[in-house]
Amino acid sequence: MGAIVYSIPNCAKCRAAKALLKRLGVEYEEFDVMADKEKAKEMVEKRRAVRTEDSKEVSLPVLDINGIIVEGFDRAKIEEAVKNTT
Repeated sequence: MGAIVYSIPNCAKCRAAKALLKRLGVEYEEFDVMADKEKAKEMVEKRRAVRTEDSKEVSLPVLDINGIIVEGFDRAKIEEAVKNTT
């Protein structure tokens, strides 16, 4: 199992999400969406596919855990996504 973490530098919630993934034994690939505009677009598209409202604001990090999208640092959702993909 793997994950993608869309983040920005100096983001406390992004660091917390990555630390949680490490504790859970999940390997991940990280993309800085400030430096990589293509990955930023990819993140927005994934987020849009699962959001019910059309908000332009994104809560970082955005995680893709084997197709389960988690926006923001939400420990319970991240743990549930990892549990459901193992």
